[in-house]
Amino acid sequence: MENKTSKYLKYALGEIILVVIGILIALSINNWNDRRNNDIKEYKLLNEMHDNLKNDSIDMAGNIVRNTRVLHSAEAIQYQLENNIAWNDSMATHYSHLNTYTSKIAIVKSSYENLKSIGFDLIKNDSLRGKIHELYAQQYPFVERMESEHMEAMKYSLLLPQLTSKVKSVSKWKAKPLDLNTLVFDNQFKETVILFIKAQEGFIGLYKYLQQLQSELIEMIEKEIAIKTLPN
Repeated sequence: MENKTSKYLKYALGEIILVVIGILIALSINNWNDRRNNDIKEYKLLNEMHDNLKNDSIDMAGNIVRNTRVLHSAEAIQYQLENNIAWNDSMATHYSHLNTYTSKIAIVKSSYENLKSIGFDLIKNDSLRGKIHELYAQQYPFVERMESEHMEAMKYSLLLPQLTSKVKSVSKWKAKPLDLNTLVFDNQFKETVILFIKAQEGFIGLYKYLQQLQSELIEMIEKEIAIKTLPN
């Protein structure tokens, strides 16, 4: 009986050990599958964000070019009025630029929205995760709010009322003052141009800063993708 009991206990203990080992193996496989699936999700999301940022960078460069062109036109108008320079046809383009001023950023946020729905822990690199948060959760909303509140106010409350009452369109891309001699002594118009110049300088600075952050994030994502194995 003692031998049978001993054998039975050894057999039962062996069975228990086998069951535990099986559970541990199953858990290990599940954990490996979870890690692999998360790696695939992270890889795909980073590639999507990389594409989004490339498009955003192109849009930002275009905004800088357009706003810089309008800034130079405003500066040319300011110089003409302050120095009482006689009219020449080249100024018609500058006045027209003020009247067609509509530039705003257009951000592609699909990858960031996907990341929010999945969870930010998907990004394992702490520095990369922090840079993503800085650009998408802080800087983009700040610039969009500045555009909505200040750029729109500048355009519709200050600039356009001055232009519609004191400048006329000659053609699609040309405009000229109704009376240049009067405009030279119009302090309200000149102050509006000066405020517009300062606003343009401020927004160009913001756009250049966003462009820098985009470049930094693109570089970080490229490095992160490069060290990952392409998932099957």
